[in-house]
Amino acid sequence: MLPVILAVAAAMSWGFSAVLVRMGLRHVGTRPGTLISLAAGLVFTAALVLVFEPGHLSEVTPQALLLFGIIGILNFPVGRFCNYMAMNRLGVGRSTPLLGSAPLFAVLIAVLFTGESLHVSTAVGVGLILGGLYVTVTAPR
Repeated sequence: MLPVILAVAAAMSWGFSAVLVRMGLRHVGTRPGTLISLAAGLVFTAALVLVFEPGHLSEVTPQALLLFGIIGILNFPVGRFCNYMAMNRLGVGRSTPLLGSAPLFAVLIAVLFTGESLHVSTAVGVGLILGGLYVTVTAPR
């Protein structure tokens, strides 16, 4: 049950942050907004690591450092900047469902690069995501 609660808490956090981003972008541009949010996130995350996992920093392997470094570049600065630009231009209601298409890319990359199998349930989920994206993109403003 705890993993479900954590996943819902993450979804609520992202939903809440999308609204705050839209409000914040009324007062500052996308680039400074991205920089401010990244700096705040870095400080908060560093504090969490130092409080809850201080001894584990020495266990980080070079491979893990490389992989998480790539994630840090793709997910945070690039992904957040593009997300903020989309929210600024489309609004939260239209950009957030598009951001929800991330599972499409995760499935594609997992199948192509990690050898995961595509099952019927996953294919149905992909179809539902595509349908939702179609509705979102073609809906009148």
